[in-house]
Amino acid sequence: MFTNDIVSNGDAGSSVTYALTSIAGGKSVRSVSGLPLGNNRSMTISHASAGKPGEEVDRHMERFDFTTVDTAGKSATASVYAVLVVPRTVVTVAQVQDLVTQLKNFLSSANVAKLLNNEP
Repeated sequence: MFTNDIVSNGDAGSSVTYALTSIAGGKSVRSVSGLPLGNNRSMTISHASAGKPGEEVDRHMERFDFTTVDTAGKSATASVYAVLVVPRTVVTVAQVQDLVTQLKNFLSSANVAKLLNNEP
């Protein structure tokens, strides 16, 4: 279980420490302290199960949110998250790890710029 603070490394060697603020029902929420008023960073980790008997899948999500306030006082939130949907049968941990590695490798700076530019 993720019970401690989590340090996440960002671009150019930056790191952000997310401190645990709540944990219940398969979900934990962490936030960053010391940010300017109106700004917020949070990390959510959650787990859920779904599906018919014999076809159940487990869903594991990690989400990062960043909220900021513009000079007019209007707030906006950007979010990124990954959801791993894993059948309880057939698929191995190694196969899921390979998919995660492929996703991480795909999300290069150049490819993120293409995604944000609505390129198909």
